[in-house]
Amino acid sequence: MEFRAQFFAGIIGYLIWTGVSLLFIQVVFGKVGAVRGWTRQEMWVLYGTYVIIESFAWGLLGPNMWRFSSQVRDGTLDLALTKPVNTQFFVSTRYIDPNGVLNCVPGVALLWYGLAQLSHHPTPLQWGLWLALLLCGLIMAYSVWFLCVTWSIWAVKLEAIAVVFDPMMQMARFPVQIYPQRLQAMLTTVLPVAFLTTFPAEALLGRGRLETLGAAFALASLMLWLTHRFFQFALRYYSSASS
Repeated sequence: MEFRAQFFAGIIGYLIWTGVSLLFIQVVFGKVGAVRGWTRQEMWVLYGTYVIIESFAWGLLGPNMWRFSSQVRDGTLDLALTKPVNTQFFVSTRYIDPNGVLNCVPGVALLWYGLAQLSHHPTPLQWGLWLALLLCGLIMAYSVWFLCVTWSIWAVKLEAIAVVFDPMMQMARFPVQIYPQRLQAMLTTVLPVAFLTTFPAEALLGRGRLETLGAAFALASLMLWLTHRFFQFALRYYSSASS
């Protein structure tokens, strides 16, 4: 917020980008009533969920993921290793981007608009299931992203690897049902695209199941643990600036 013009320009730019995406949905669903069981109003709920999780991913995680490779290269990772706190936690949460986090506002508005158009009022249980699945999806997204940037410890000039997160998020803009059957399995277990938007949106629309939450919690816990173990293994090969 020190650079106010850039701050507000970023918000305006994101609103324009969101508007273009909504125009695409409007054009597609203006020709057909539903796609793979999803109506236009339900897509607004899903896309609102997507905007919310994307804004938190880029606002809370992005600034740290993009910096990780440079921290390895210039030796500032040494600072994290000397702090009396978990190193992975420190390098993953040290920086935030308020501009990115505030981009969730249009997502919330779109979510409420879609629910209003459906005349659907989610119960507290459905809201709780939506939020829990959204948090699990964010943890899974973080795990995949951090797993990728950890490779920078071996290949120092590897800033570009952080962009692998963007294609996964772009796939989450649409319900997982639109993808081929074989690909759906991969987008549920290997790349957690379904847990980012489809399952949370289904929960809010009254189609969620507690079994899905159990699977999401188990998968998020497993991925977070594997990411932590891989990071600890990678640190054995880290050559600090002082060595």
